[in-house]
Amino acid sequence: MKDTETHKIQESDNDVSDNSPLKQKEAVITSERLQNQFVQRGRIDIHLHEAAAEHLKQGAQALNDRDYKKAIQEFLQVLQHNNSSAEAHFHLGLAYFMLEDYEKAIDAYKNAIICEPSELTVYTNLAETYRLLKRYDDAIRVYQAAIQNAPDNPELHSELGKVYSLKGKRQEAVDAYKRAMILKLKDSLASDNQERDTSNDE
Repeated sequence: MKDTETHKIQESDNDVSDNSPLKQKEAVITSERLQNQFVQRGRIDIHLHEAAAEHLKQGAQALNDRDYKKAIQEFLQVLQHNNSSAEAHFHLGLAYFMLEDYEKAIDAYKNAIICEPSELTVYTNLAETYRLLKRYDDAIRVYQAAIQNAPDNPELHSELGKVYSLKGKRQEAVDAYKRAMILKLKDSLASDNQERDTSNDE
């Protein structure tokens, strides 16, 4: 019984101490420190974002000037700040490709797809790189993955047909070309109907 009473008294003492002015002051100080940390982190994030944007801009300019080595340096700087930048990975792949460093271009394109799986241009560039290296099976897999994201894109089916032809898979090539033609016809009819509807409205 005494032990129980002692335990209750200790709990009561703890309650009083938690509500004491000293404890309240410590809580306020801790809160202010956390706020300052968040503000500081925000400033750092903004600085990193601005730095990455500037490197991306410089890299794009270097690509345009055909200074591919400088472009690579700039895009690598972007990725140090933000490794999930699909744009930086993609343009890095372009720069490596132009320097005929195809394996690094492939790695960069793959990373771009991981960051932005719906960007079809990256799939096309990756597949074209594989095709240049005569890695036709890899190119086929890339086009198939792209078609999963955009099944009604006729150009993807047409390009897939070309790779099947290079691979010697005649029937698969014919099927891919047929699918491309059907989709192109469908797009053409839809465009004609839209123009007709527009002219009728006028």
